[in-house]
Amino acid sequence: MADSVVADFVTDVIPATGRYDEPVRGRVLMNRTEVVFVTPEDRVSFPIQNVFDLAYGSAPESLRAFFEDTVSIAYETAGEKHVALVEGADDTVQRFADLLFKGVLNETTVAVNHRAKVGGRLTDSAFQRATLFVDPPQVTFTREESFSIEVSTVSGFERRTREVAGSERSVLSVRHADGGQIVTSEIAIQPQRKMNVLGRFLRIEYSKLRESLEDISLSESEVETLVALYSGATEGSLAGMLGIDTTQVSTLLTRLADKGLLADTPEGWQLTAEGKLAVGEHLEEVNL
Repeated sequence: MADSVVADFVTDVIPATGRYDEPVRGRVLMNRTEVVFVTPEDRVSFPIQNVFDLAYGSAPESLRAFFEDTVSIAYETAGEKHVALVEGADDTVQRFADLLFKGVLNETTVAVNHRAKVGGRLTDSAFQRATLFVDPPQVTFTREESFSIEVSTVSGFERRTREVAGSERSVLSVRHADGGQIVTSEIAIQPQRKMNVLGRFLRIEYSKLRESLEDISLSESEVETLVALYSGATEGSLAGMLGIDTTQVSTLLTRLADKGLLADTPEGWQLTAEGKLAVGEHLEEVNL
C-alpha cells in the first residue's frame, strides 16, 4: 500500500462472499483510500469509496458457527457487488470499523437544514452547504456556523423527500436534542451509498447506547436532574430548581453516577453519552 497505513491486524476473514466457503486467517490493512485482505492464497482489495454499506454486530445466521460478531463491508468492484466479513469480537476491529466510517464519510460535501423543525413546528431555516465529519459518537457539519449532532441525543431518524437547490432529493431526517429542545435536522448527501452508510452509522451508534440503557430505571426526580444539568444547571443551583435540599441533591447525583449517566469531572458534573440519551428520550416524550 503506497499511502500511510491506518489499520493493520490479523483475524479471521471472508474477503468476498461467493468466493470463500468459510473464513480464513488473513491480514487486514487499510490506508486513506483502500482496504486490502491478504490471505495465504489470495489478495483482495477495493477502494474505500466503493463501500455502499457497513455494519457491526452479530454475524449472519449461516456463519454463526464461525463468527461471534462481525464487521460486514458491502462494496462494489468491477461492476460486481461483494460482502467482506471480518471477525469482530475485538476492540481493534471496532476501531477499524470506526476508521472505515470516517474513510467513507469524512470531508463529504452535504446540504443540511439544521433545526428544520423545533418540536413539531416548522421553521424558516434553509438548506446550506457544509462539510461532513464523523467522529464516533457524533457527526459534525462545518460551515459558517458549524454544529454537531451527538448520537446520544438522537431520538429517531428516517428518509424523507425534500426540495434541495430546486430539485426533489432524498434526505436523512434526524430528530435530536439541542439546547433543551427536540429539533429536526435534515441532511442531503450524495451519492446514495453515502446516505446508506451515514444512516447505518447513526443506527449502530444509537443501538449501542440504547442497549446500555435497557436495564436502567429512572425516577421522576432523577430525570428532572438530568434534564436540568443538560440545560446548563450547576450542582449549586439544583436544590432550588428541584425544590429539594442539598443533601438530597448529593444523593441524586451519586445515584446517577452509579448508573453510568453522570461523570464527576474537574469542570463539575457532566452527562455521559448514556445520560444524554436518557435526556433525549425524556424530551421526546414531552414533545409528543
